[in-house]
Amino acid sequence: ETVQLYDGRVLSRKQLFLETIRCDPDESMGYFSLATELEGKEMVQLHDGHVLDKRQLYVEAIRCNPNDGRAYNNLGGMLAPGERIQLLDGRMLSARQLFVEAIRCSPDDNDAF
Repeated sequence: ETVQLYDGRVLSRKQLFLETIRCDPDESMGYFSLATELEGKEMVQLHDGHVLDKRQLYVEAIRCNPNDGRAYNNLGGMLAPGERIQLLDGRMLSARQLFVEAIRCSPDDNDAF
């Protein structure tokens, strides 16, 4: 699925989210949405040259918005039992701790339970 922009460019969903990040690298929605588009261990190169996988995109989304419960929830769902991941604020969190953060941020979101 693609969309044609007013300037004539035709972009896929992934390309649109990459463009969102290029325009505003501190907006969490671009990183979160791009992460949901990636399959398996697929990686994507941002306009600044950084190459990120799905987990790293969720970590970036959390950096931009530490109250994005969906990003904590989705990242927690990717971790294996006993695995921990380091957030950009230095915290090392397990899946359980990520789910607790998701609930703290979005107590009305049933996905976090």
